[in-house]
Order: sequence, then C-alpha cells, then structure tokens
Amino acid sequence: MANTAKKEMKWIYEEIVGRIPPFSLVSYQYSILLQLLFLLVLGLALGFIFNLETVSLLYGSLAILVAVSWSLLILQLGPTLRKFRAPLSKDENELLERYKGILFHRNHYEAIPGIAIFIPFMLYLFYFGPGLLENWLGKKPHIILLLFVSLLIWDICYRMGLGIWTSVLALWRSLKLKKIAEKRTELEHTPYTELKSLRRLDINNAFFGIISLLLIPLFQTDNFLITIIFVFMVFITLISVISAYIISKVPWLPPDIYNLVNESSFAYIGTSLRGITHVTPVVYVFDGQKIFFNTSKEAKKLKTLKKNKKVAFLIDKRDMSNIYENKAVLFTGETKIYGVLDVPLQLINMLSTLHLFIKKYPEYTRKYSTSELPKAWQLTPIISRILVEVKPSKIIYWRGAKQISVPV
Repeated sequence: MANTAKKEMKWIYEEIVGRIPPFSLVSYQYSILLQLLFLLVLGLALGFIFNLETVSLLYGSLAILVAVSWSLLILQLGPTLRKFRAPLSKDENELLERYKGILFHRNHYEAIPGIAIFIPFMLYLFYFGPGLLENWLGKKPHIILLLFVSLLIWDICYRMGLGIWTSVLALWRSLKLKKIAEKRTELEHTPYTELKSLRRLDINNAFFGIISLLLIPLFQTDNFLITIIFVFMVFITLISVISAYIISKVPWLPPDIYNLVNESSFAYIGTSLRGITHVTPVVYVFDGQKIFFNTSKEAKKLKTLKKNKKVAFLIDKRDMSNIYENKAVLFTGETKIYGVLDVPLQLINMLSTLHLFIKKYPEYTRKYSTSELPKAWQLTPIISRILVEVKPSKIIYWRGAKQISVPV
C-alpha cells in the first residue's frame, strides 16, 4: 500500500509526459531537458517557416525558459516527500500524510488553479489584448502558430497554478504542524532533516515567485498584465517565506530533550585528532533550533575542530539521591566555526546568540568582558571569542537507566 502511494505522488503533467516517447524513455529530470530542447527547436522552426521577427523568437525562448525553470523547482517536491521519514508523533505523521495526499491527489486538484488562470487569460488575450498577439506573432498569424502559442501559454498557466497550489498548501501545513508540535509529549517529534527539507521546499517556492518576473518583457505593452505578474510574485514569495519561517520555529527535539537542553547550564565537548582525544566543559546556549558555544581563539578544542569538525556534545542532569532521575543527551556530528567572513550574512544571528549568552550567563559574560582574564579568554565579539555551532547527525538520550536513540 505504501509503495502504491509513493508511485502516485506525481502531477498530472508528469503522468502525461511519462507516457509519451521519447520523454517516457528517460528519467523525469532528463525529460525536462528534452522538453526544453523539443519546444525550442519546434518554436524556432515555426519562427523561420512563418518569417517571425527575431524579437518574437526571443519572447518564445524566454517563455520556454521560465516554464522549464518552474518545472525544475517543482521537480524537487515529489522525490523529497517520497523519502520523507515518518515523524515520531501520531498527529504530526497524520498531518504530513494528509498534506501529501492533498498535494498529489489522484483527482489532480492541482490543475484547477492553472485552469482558473488559463481561461481568463486566453479570453483577455483574444478579446481585450489583441495588441499582445500582434506584438508576438505579427498581423494575422497562422493557425499553427496560434496553436503552438496556446500550448505554451497553457504550460505557463499550469505551472503558475502549481506555484499557488504548493505555496498555499505549504503555509497550511506549516501552521498546522507548528500548532501540533506545541502539544508534543515525551519523545514525540519530527526529525530535523525532514523539517529542513520542508523549509528547503518552501524556499524553492519563493524562487518560483521571483522567476515569474522574467515574464515581464513579454507583457511590456500591457500594464494590467505586468501588475498581475507582480501580484503573483509577491503572493507566492511572501507566502513561501512565511511558511519557511514558521517551519524554522518548529522544535526538532522531543519535549524531554528540548527541556533538558534548554534548562541545563553546562555541557562537555569531546574532540579528537590523530587518535588523541580531548574533553572539556563549556557553557552553551540553545535558541530553540541550534546549539552554540563559544571558545577562545587559543583553545585546544578550537585548534582541533579546525582540523577535524567531528564532535561529541554531552549535556546531563544529575540527581545523586535517585539515579533514575538522571538525564543526559549526547549529540554527535560536526561543528560550524563562525569567522569574520560570516559576519556580513550571519551578523543578526551572531548578535542574537551573544544576547542569549548575556541573558543566560550574566556573571560569566560580565567577567569575561573585563581585563581580569587573559586577553584570549575575554568575551570581545568575533575577535577573541569564537562562536561555534553544533550540527548533530545522531542523538542518544538517557533517562534513568534507559538509553534511547533519537533519529535526527
């Protein structure tokens, strides 16, 4: 049953093209390139046969480029969601399955927005905007040219509809997932890599909107259609950015581990280089999504991490009176060392992290900002204290005497 569901995660356009040789003989990625080549060759051939001006050939090529670019972005959805691992939360799993079921519904509802765009546009083109047709194809264009242009317009309208369909559903999914995530218990969660994949798909949708601006030269003589393109771009981009932002706020750690990481004050970081291991305590902050610690530029662990980014990061809570109340979580993975080159793009992130350190460890940051300590240990931004982010690939959690492996 699961395999059947995975096979059905295709758009109607994929299914149609998948049945037409030679596109059906290659993978979908290569069929996109074949379609581009086929449409370009056919468009150029028709242009030469019917003596179209060079600018008309450029307009057609630009429209084909936009359609194919959208196809490449949409292509990411199916394979990404097919590989999606089930969340360790019944409600979140049901939501994401419902999301995939609507997105790739067997009744192909995704075609409805495209039809809703195509019909009004064709009516406008032939009854209210004849100047566009003349600008593209000249006076009294041949019926074959009109059919080819109509096919190309449907291709673009269908993909515009897909952009609306995927972005609106993504926003609905993000809002619902955030709401459900707030009600998690114990070890319920959606793995970090899956949340990251959803955020990447939302960013793809944002680019979907931006690419639509390439259509403006085709409508340069029609201010109404230019306005429509701008509205479409803003709508898709804004919704996609909001959806990506909401997903970025969904906790990827289970509540038990989230609370442990958020409430603890100290951690132990283990590094290794050429068989020599090194363990040292650190203070850290957790912004709800990422774990950071800072270290002096002269620290042994920093010199080791520059050569081997692999790290073990242990946070524990001890109860000497009752060992079954002990809790610990071990993150193993890699680190990202923030340097001067990260400042332009990561300045806000670095400053907000510094604020978290000041808020969580006021005495620590006050003392480290004075000259009482060696210069390399002082908490001067960027230069003497280096910010390091922990990027986990595996999580092991201990609760009492029980060890639990949590998928990342």
